[in-house]
Amino acid sequence: MNEFERRYVESARVARLATVDPEGRPHAVPICFALVGERVVSALDGKPETVEPSEYRRVRNVEATPAVTVLVDRYTEDWDRLGWVQVRGRASVLGPGEPNHREAVATLEAKYEQYHEHALSGRPVIEVRIGSVRSWGDLDPEATGRPTSG
Repeated sequence: MNEFERRYVESARVARLATVDPEGRPHAVPICFALVGERVVSALDGKPETVEPSEYRRVRNVEATPAVTVLVDRYTEDWDRLGWVQVRGRASVLGPGEPNHREAVATLEAKYEQYHEHALSGRPVIEVRIGSVRSWGDLDPEATGRPTSG
């Protein structure tokens, strides 16, 4: 990941995680995430329903087929400001106490104030080890999405 892609990804607040189930069906969900070195991490925070993290479709898919894509994109009516970064890699589910879990939780809590009330230290996280990165468009993290004059 080059420095422009990294700054763009680090500044983004949401991405999409695409996984594939054992039958080859794609599944994509929006995620909160953070970069930790050459890894993308995402919390399996509490859901309103009473579903255990191991039952989340993304978790079942990662365990069956670890090849995933994380897409960080920006849409704006000013099409000169469109941009995206696609991260492809291998995902795994890290439980509390496993290597990298504590660092992932600390990074997510530092990025998202809301996570301070979610007890992430006791919940699993998805870790994506970056394999390849592709990007396109305006990767200026300061882009407002508003049309420019002139």
